[in-house]
Amino acid sequence: MNIHPTLNDQEVLDFVSKGYVTVEGLGSEKIHNECKNLRPGGVTDFIQSDEFLRAVILHPRVAGVARTLLGENFSVPTSAHHHLFEAAHTGQTWHSDGISDPGLGVTHLQCYYYPHEVGPEDGPTMVLPGSHLRTIDREAIAHYQNILGQVSLTVPAGTLVMSHYTLWHKAGPKLNHQRRSMLKFSYLRTSQPQRDWITDPDRQVPVHFPRQKYAGEIEFYRDSVKCRRLWEWLCGDAGKWQPSHERLRIFAKAKLLNEVLADLGE
Repeated sequence: MNIHPTLNDQEVLDFVSKGYVTVEGLGSEKIHNECKNLRPGGVTDFIQSDEFLRAVILHPRVAGVARTLLGENFSVPTSAHHHLFEAAHTGQTWHSDGISDPGLGVTHLQCYYYPHEVGPEDGPTMVLPGSHLRTIDREAIAHYQNILGQVSLTVPAGTLVMSHYTLWHKAGPKLNHQRRSMLKFSYLRTSQPQRDWITDPDRQVPVHFPRQKYAGEIEFYRDSVKCRRLWEWLCGDAGKWQPSHERLRIFAKAKLLNEVLADLGE
């Protein structure tokens, strides 16, 4: 199994600006049926099955995004957490997760996999495009309600959202008592960033970043500067980078891509 980058310059620029990529049409009927009875909490054995590895985690379009944004021999998730909501609820507060990195690199892709269709009344995950650029105190944003430009992830079965770890998100209000499943897992960078994704040598890349709907004039200027710095970092212009041993220790339930492929006999 050869893992190649699947994003081009414009798609990488879109990720830099928004902070996430969506991949649809993953999984299998067997996987999605098994998820109907999956218990909440850790689901290590489930995601380590050959079928889940091949149909989701190492699917060429998924692994291609990870290869594009994290470089060669990235760490592949070997554990996941099943977030299950059944009862109606008012939703969560906005937050970024525990060890959000204030830097402007891409070292960690946090992923949300939806084995079943998620509609507006199912308590869909909500994300705020561009929020990965903002260093925040988690408690300081918890009082926000709806924010102009927020996106509700109403998605078909078999959708994976691959996000910058610091992207703001929350579970939206749930108006029914149907199961709403989401499996969360992460890919990690282990190599130096460089611009080795799909490029067109005959085309000059227009490095332009759209204004987020919630951003005023000054914030748009700041966001544009941060986006350019992040783009330059991904292109390998940020000096020497080393993997964080602390982050790898916390997310120790991961294996290098080469090791996972060897286990699969690839």
